[in-house]
Amino acid sequence: MKQLITLLMLWAIGASTALAQDRLNIGELFDGRYHDDPRASETLIEGEKLSNYQLTLYRSLTLTDMPAEAAEIVPLVTRDAAKAVDREVSYRDGGLYYGFYQLKSRGGKNCYLFYLDQNRNGGNKIILIYLEGRASRDKIKQMLK
Repeated sequence: MKQLITLLMLWAIGASTALAQDRLNIGELFDGRYHDDPRASETLIEGEKLSNYQLTLYRSLTLTDMPAEAAEIVPLVTRDAAKAVDREVSYRDGGLYYGFYQLKSRGGKNCYLFYLDQNRNGGNKIILIYLEGRASRDKIKQMLK
């Protein structure tokens, strides 16, 4: 019995480690830190509402007049982007301006990460969007325009 419990504990630790590696770094940005900030807009849409777009999850964060936040967001995006299977990236003034990444599929769903720092082009917004679903890369790019 002791061996069975030990085996189950080792399996649970291994499973939780595997799940932790599968999580995205940008996920920590959706921990509620921006909920009470009027300059921030956070959106989460799941399920049936997205079916017309061939998506199952839409998650976004838009920060207005908060250019300093890029220093925290860009490293998280960059770490997630390292696992991308496809990417389009643009830099301005030595920093990430635009990034569109197709990440590894999760559970048969395509995963996409979009980042735009309009502060690097005379604007005042940082936009971060994460999408999951069966939509193709081209369809997602068309929606984002």
